Amino acid sequence: MSLSKVSNTEGDNSSDIITQLANDFNQLNFIDCQKLADMNEPDGIFWLGYCYEYGIGVEKDVNKAFIHYRKSAEMNNPNGIYQVGYCYYLGIGVEIDMHKAFVYYLKSAEAGNSTGIFKTAVCYNHGIGVEKSEDKCKYWLRK
Repeated sequence: MSLSKVSNTEGDNSSDIITQLANDFNQLNFIDCQKLADMNEPDGIFWLGYCYEYGIGVEKDVNKAFIHYRKSAEMNNPNGIYQVGYCYYLGIGVEIDMHKAFVYYLKSAEAGNSTGIFKTAVCYNHGIGVEKSEDKCKYWLRK
């Protein structure tokens, strides 16, 4: 949608125009992520998974989201590693598996992902996918 079309829409509902602009913006993001993923760029692959998970510029598909997150994780992308754990924790595109969720949270924490560090501590504190350990929880909270 061009800006000239926006300014010449007297009878149009402004929320429809905003929605169209937002959709156009989201489509550009999906296209850019797809281009980066096609170049085998780990962050682009991660963000493409994000687009699929939330339906940004593409039809929502949690299975494709998980595939892209896992591919970026295999390329040692800390965000992708964390997100694979998150998917296992909530069952996004994969069956829930608390142990696998913990394993990926821990890997992301070891790679320096701040959310992974926190989730690793939470898992140790509550015994989620791993044996409870107050000492290990405190260790990760100090990171």
